[in-house]
Amino acid sequence: MKAHAIQRAQRSDIGEIEGLLKGSDLPVQGATAHLHHFFVARDGRSLAGVIGLEQYGEEGLLRSLAVSESCRSKGIGNALYLRLLDEARSLGIRRLVLLTTTAEAYFSARGFRKVDRGTITGALRHSAEFTGACPESASCMELVL
Repeated sequence: MKAHAIQRAQRSDIGEIEGLLKGSDLPVQGATAHLHHFFVARDGRSLAGVIGLEQYGEEGLLRSLAVSESCRSKGIGNALYLRLLDEARSLGIRRLVLLTTTAEAYFSARGFRKVDRGTITGALRHSAEFTGACPESASCMELVL
């Protein structure tokens, strides 16, 4: 497996990030505002993958895990996920929450459990993903760190 360097996203990455998110049918709303907690992987000069975190006190919203089609099944998604977990822990986040329409099995295999969306309260409930970027039909999942 070729190693892909994971690095913190830069402002100059936003166009590629939004392109990958849109191509993966993921929302882009709110991404720019939280770019300081996004990570990218590159395959040469091309964006291979992205993952983002929104912090709301001791809670975090995992968002925007996407890997380009040509780079899937190479461990990039998992490497990005592990980097995000390190970031969340370093920020004092105790619970990660996510919304997904397609990756429930992926995140279940990583310890997330499905929860009722109505149990999410506080600032996290007012994030772009909870206020319209993700459909009501999306599965809500959590991981206690």
